Amino acid sequence: MILNQNSNQNKAVFLVVGSDTGVGKTVFSGLLGGYISNIGLRFPLVKPFCSGGTKDIEFLKAANCYDPPSKVNYWYDDEPISPAAWELSSGDKINFDDIVQELRQVCKSDNFDIMLIEGVGGLLAPITQKLTVASLGKEFGANLIIIAKNRVGVINHVLLTVEAALNRGLLVVSVILMEQEEPDTSSTYNAELIRMHLPKMLNFKGVFEFPFLGKDADNPELISINVKKVEIILEKIFDEVINPFVLLDSNN
Repeated sequence: MILNQNSNQNKAVFLVVGSDTGVGKTVFSGLLGGYISNIGLRFPLVKPFCSGGTKDIEFLKAANCYDPPSKVNYWYDDEPISPAAWELSSGDKINFDDIVQELRQVCKSDNFDIMLIEGVGGLLAPITQKLTVASLGKEFGANLIIIAKNRVGVINHVLLTVEAALNRGLLVVSVILMEQEEPDTSSTYNAELIRMHLPKMLNFKGVFEFPFLGKDADNPELISINVKKVEIILEKIFDEVINPFVLLDSNN
Protein backbone atom coordinates (compact mmCIF):
# COMPACT_ATOMS: atom_id res chain seq x y z
CA MET A 1 0.00 0.00 0.00
CA ILE A 2 1.31 3.44 -1.01
CA LEU A 3 -0.24 6.29 0.97
CA ASN A 4 -1.17 9.35 -1.07
CA GLN A 5 -0.82 12.34 1.25
CA ASN A 6 -3.11 15.30 0.55
CA SER A 7 -1.82 18.84 0.91
CA ASN A 8 -4.87 20.59 -0.57
CA GLN A 9 -7.52 22.24 1.58
CA ASN A 10 -10.30 20.71 -0.53
CA LYS A 11 -10.31 17.39 1.24
CA ALA A 12 -11.98 14.24 -0.01
CA VAL A 13 -15.13 13.72 2.07
CA PHE A 14 -16.68 10.28 2.56
CA LEU A 15 -20.21 9.87 3.88
CA VAL A 16 -21.07 6.48 5.36
CA VAL A 17 -24.81 5.89 4.95
CA GLY A 18 -27.02 2.91 5.69
CA SER A 19 -29.63 1.08 3.67
CA ASP A 20 -31.53 1.32 6.97
CA THR A 21 -30.84 2.05 10.62
CA GLY A 22 -28.91 -0.49 12.71
CA VAL A 23 -26.97 -2.00 9.80
CA GLY A 24 -23.46 -1.57 11.20
CA LYS A 25 -22.43 1.92 10.07
CA THR A 26 -20.71 2.81 13.33
CA VAL A 27 -18.75 -0.44 13.60
CA PHE A 28 -17.57 -0.11 10.02
CA SER A 29 -16.76 3.61 10.34
CA GLY A 30 -14.89 3.09 13.60
CA LEU A 31 -12.82 0.16 12.38
CA LEU A 32 -12.02 1.87 9.07
CA GLY A 33 -11.06 4.93 11.11
CA GLY A 34 -8.87 2.81 13.36
CA TYR A 35 -7.09 1.36 10.33
CA ILE A 36 -6.62 4.80 8.75
CA SER A 37 -5.16 6.11 12.01
CA ASN A 38 -2.77 3.17 12.15
CA ILE A 39 -1.33 3.94 8.71
CA GLY A 40 -0.77 7.59 9.59
CA LEU A 41 -3.47 9.41 7.63
CA ARG A 42 -4.93 12.38 9.47
CA PHE A 43 -8.69 12.76 9.44
CA PRO A 44 -11.75 13.81 11.45
CA LEU A 45 -14.20 10.98 12.09
CA VAL A 46 -17.58 12.53 12.86
CA LYS A 47 -21.20 11.58 13.45
CA PRO A 48 -22.88 15.00 13.36
CA PHE A 49 -26.34 13.73 14.37
CA CYS A 50 -26.94 11.08 17.01
CA SER A 51 -29.66 10.11 19.47
CA GLY A 52 -30.71 7.38 21.87
CA GLY A 53 -27.41 6.98 23.72
CA THR A 54 -23.79 8.08 23.38
CA LYS A 55 -22.34 4.62 22.69
CA ASP A 56 -21.75 5.36 19.01
CA ILE A 57 -20.09 8.67 19.82
CA GLU A 58 -17.74 7.08 22.35
CA PHE A 59 -16.86 4.31 19.90
CA LEU A 60 -15.93 6.80 17.17
CA LYS A 61 -13.94 8.91 19.64
CA ALA A 62 -11.93 5.85 20.57
CA ALA A 63 -11.37 4.96 16.92
CA ASN A 64 -9.89 8.33 16.00
CA CYS A 65 -6.35 8.24 17.35
CA TYR A 66 -5.39 11.66 15.97
CA ASP A 67 -4.06 14.07 18.58
CA PRO A 68 -5.66 16.46 19.31
CA PRO A 69 -8.94 14.59 18.70
CA SER A 70 -11.56 16.20 16.52
CA LYS A 71 -15.10 16.92 17.66
CA VAL A 72 -17.28 13.90 16.84
CA ASN A 73 -20.89 14.99 17.44
CA TYR A 74 -22.77 18.23 16.74
CA TRP A 75 -26.39 17.38 17.67
CA TYR A 76 -27.55 14.83 20.24
CA ASP A 77 -30.72 13.83 22.09
CA ASP A 78 -31.16 11.11 24.71
CA GLU A 79 -34.34 9.80 23.10
CA PRO A 80 -34.05 7.41 20.12
CA ILE A 81 -35.55 9.87 17.65
CA SER A 82 -34.65 11.28 14.25
CA PRO A 83 -33.49 14.91 14.30
CA ALA A 84 -36.52 15.94 12.25
CA ALA A 85 -38.93 14.15 14.59
CA TRP A 86 -37.17 15.90 17.48
CA GLU A 87 -37.94 19.23 15.80
CA LEU A 88 -41.63 18.32 15.66
CA SER A 89 -41.78 17.04 19.23
CA SER A 90 -39.76 19.82 20.84
CA GLY A 91 -40.83 22.78 18.75
CA ASP A 92 -37.16 23.74 18.39
CA LYS A 93 -35.10 23.87 15.21
CA ILE A 94 -31.82 22.24 14.28
CA ASN A 95 -29.44 24.80 12.78
CA PHE A 96 -28.27 22.68 9.86
CA ASP A 97 -26.35 25.54 8.26
CA ASP A 98 -24.31 26.20 11.41
CA ILE A 99 -23.41 22.52 11.72
CA VAL A 100 -22.37 22.37 8.07
CA GLN A 101 -20.25 25.48 8.53
CA GLU A 102 -18.50 23.96 11.54
CA LEU A 103 -17.79 20.81 9.55
CA ARG A 104 -16.47 22.87 6.64
CA GLN A 105 -14.00 24.61 8.94
CA VAL A 106 -12.80 21.24 10.21
CA CYS A 107 -12.51 19.94 6.66
CA LYS A 108 -10.39 22.92 5.59
CA SER A 109 -7.92 22.44 8.41
CA ASP A 110 -4.37 21.63 7.42
CA ASN A 111 -4.38 19.11 10.28
CA PHE A 112 -6.43 16.65 8.20
CA ASP A 113 -6.07 14.80 4.90
CA ILE A 114 -9.63 13.49 4.43
CA MET A 115 -12.96 13.65 6.24
CA LEU A 116 -15.09 10.66 7.23
CA ILE A 117 -18.71 11.41 8.16
CA GLU A 118 -21.16 8.84 9.47
CA GLY A 119 -24.77 9.62 8.64
CA VAL A 120 -27.80 8.85 10.78
CA GLY A 121 -30.12 6.06 9.60
CA GLY A 122 -30.58 5.70 5.86
CA LEU A 123 -29.83 8.10 3.02
CA LEU A 124 -33.26 9.74 3.15
CA ALA A 125 -33.52 9.83 6.94
CA PRO A 126 -34.78 13.35 7.77
CA ILE A 127 -32.36 15.66 9.54
CA THR A 128 -34.77 18.59 9.58
CA GLN A 129 -38.32 19.00 8.33
CA LYS A 130 -36.91 19.82 4.89
CA LEU A 131 -33.46 18.21 4.76
CA THR A 132 -32.18 14.63 4.81
CA VAL A 133 -28.86 12.80 5.13
CA ALA A 134 -28.64 13.14 1.35
CA SER A 135 -28.68 16.93 1.84
CA LEU A 136 -25.60 16.60 4.03
CA GLY A 137 -23.89 14.63 1.30
CA LYS A 138 -24.73 17.29 -1.27
CA GLU A 139 -23.27 20.04 0.92
CA PHE A 140 -19.85 18.39 0.81
CA GLY A 141 -19.93 16.72 -2.59
CA ALA A 142 -19.35 13.58 -0.54
CA ASN A 143 -18.37 10.15 -1.80
CA LEU A 144 -21.02 7.74 -0.50
CA ILE A 145 -20.17 4.41 1.12
CA ILE A 146 -23.39 2.43 1.53
CA ILE A 147 -23.57 -0.04 4.44
CA ALA A 148 -26.14 -2.86 4.45
CA LYS A 149 -26.73 -6.13 6.27
CA ASN A 150 -25.92 -9.17 4.13
CA ARG A 151 -29.24 -10.97 4.35
CA VAL A 152 -32.32 -11.66 2.27
CA GLY A 153 -33.83 -8.41 1.00
CA VAL A 154 -30.54 -6.50 0.90
CA ILE A 155 -30.39 -6.33 -2.90
CA ASN A 156 -33.58 -4.29 -3.08
CA HIS A 157 -32.46 -2.07 -0.19
CA VAL A 158 -29.08 -1.34 -1.78
CA LEU A 159 -30.44 -0.71 -5.28
CA LEU A 160 -33.09 1.67 -3.96
CA THR A 161 -30.46 3.56 -1.95
CA VAL A 162 -28.19 3.81 -4.99
CA GLU A 163 -31.09 5.01 -7.16
CA ALA A 164 -32.04 7.65 -4.60
CA ALA A 165 -28.42 8.81 -4.41
CA LEU A 166 -27.97 9.07 -8.17
CA ASN A 167 -31.27 10.91 -8.56
CA ARG A 168 -29.90 13.55 -6.19
CA GLY A 169 -26.59 13.89 -7.99
CA LEU A 170 -24.59 12.06 -5.34
CA LEU A 171 -21.53 9.93 -6.06
CA VAL A 172 -21.66 6.32 -4.80
CA VAL A 173 -18.19 4.83 -4.48
CA SER A 174 -18.77 1.57 -2.63
CA VAL A 175 -21.23 -0.86 -1.08
CA ILE A 176 -20.25 -2.75 2.09
CA LEU A 177 -22.24 -5.84 3.05
CA MET A 178 -21.98 -6.60 6.76
CA GLU A 179 -21.97 -10.33 7.42
CA GLN A 180 -24.41 -11.62 10.04
CA GLU A 181 -23.99 -13.98 12.99
CA GLU A 182 -26.34 -16.50 11.38
CA PRO A 183 -26.09 -15.96 7.61
CA ASP A 184 -29.01 -17.04 5.47
CA THR A 185 -28.73 -18.77 2.10
CA SER A 186 -28.99 -15.52 0.17
CA SER A 187 -25.83 -14.12 1.77
CA THR A 188 -23.67 -16.29 -0.47
CA TYR A 189 -25.03 -14.64 -3.61
CA ASN A 190 -26.06 -11.12 -2.59
CA ALA A 191 -22.78 -9.39 -3.40
CA GLU A 192 -22.59 -10.84 -6.90
CA LEU A 193 -26.25 -10.10 -7.63
CA ILE A 194 -25.81 -6.51 -6.47
CA ARG A 195 -22.83 -6.17 -8.82
CA MET A 196 -24.96 -7.52 -11.67
CA HIS A 197 -27.84 -5.11 -11.07
CA LEU A 198 -26.00 -1.91 -10.17
CA PRO A 199 -25.97 0.75 -12.90
CA LYS A 200 -22.65 1.85 -14.30
CA MET A 201 -21.31 4.60 -12.05
CA LEU A 202 -18.34 6.91 -12.39
CA ASN A 203 -15.67 6.14 -9.77
CA PHE A 204 -17.60 3.22 -8.24
CA LYS A 205 -14.98 1.00 -6.62
CA GLY A 206 -16.92 -2.15 -5.80
CA VAL A 207 -19.00 -4.26 -3.44
CA PHE A 208 -17.18 -5.63 -0.40
CA GLU A 209 -18.20 -8.20 2.21
CA PHE A 210 -17.24 -7.32 5.78
CA PRO A 211 -16.80 -10.14 8.35
CA PHE A 212 -19.02 -10.52 11.41
CA LEU A 213 -16.97 -9.71 14.53
CA GLY A 214 -19.37 -10.63 17.29
CA LYS A 215 -22.10 -8.89 19.21
CA ASP A 216 -19.52 -6.78 21.07
CA ALA A 217 -17.92 -5.41 17.91
CA ASP A 218 -18.93 -1.92 19.02
CA ASN A 219 -16.89 -2.17 22.23
CA PRO A 220 -14.26 0.63 22.10
CA GLU A 221 -11.79 -1.53 24.01
CA LEU A 222 -11.78 -4.06 21.15
CA ILE A 223 -11.10 -1.63 18.31
CA SER A 224 -7.40 -2.39 17.93
CA ILE A 225 -8.02 -6.15 18.21
CA ASN A 226 -10.81 -6.08 15.64
CA VAL A 227 -8.89 -3.83 13.25
CA LYS A 228 -6.17 -6.47 13.28
CA LYS A 229 -8.71 -9.26 12.66
CA VAL A 230 -10.08 -7.58 9.53
CA GLU A 231 -6.92 -5.79 8.45
CA ILE A 232 -6.85 -7.47 5.04
CA ILE A 233 -10.32 -6.30 4.01
CA LEU A 234 -9.78 -2.84 5.57
CA GLU A 235 -6.56 -2.46 3.58
CA LYS A 236 -8.39 -3.50 0.40
CA ILE A 237 -11.21 -1.03 1.04
CA PHE A 238 -8.75 1.74 1.82
CA ASP A 239 -6.58 1.08 -1.24
CA GLU A 240 -9.48 0.74 -3.67
CA VAL A 241 -12.06 3.16 -2.24
CA ILE A 242 -10.34 5.85 -0.15
CA ASN A 243 -6.81 6.27 -1.42
CA PRO A 244 -7.66 7.06 -5.08
CA PHE A 245 -9.62 10.12 -3.96
CA VAL A 246 -6.81 11.26 -1.68
CA LEU A 247 -4.54 11.12 -4.74
CA LEU A 248 -7.07 13.01 -6.88
CA ASP A 249 -7.36 15.81 -4.33
CA SER A 250 -3.61 16.07 -3.78
CA ASN A 251 -3.20 16.68 -7.53
CA ASN A 252 -5.73 19.55 -7.58
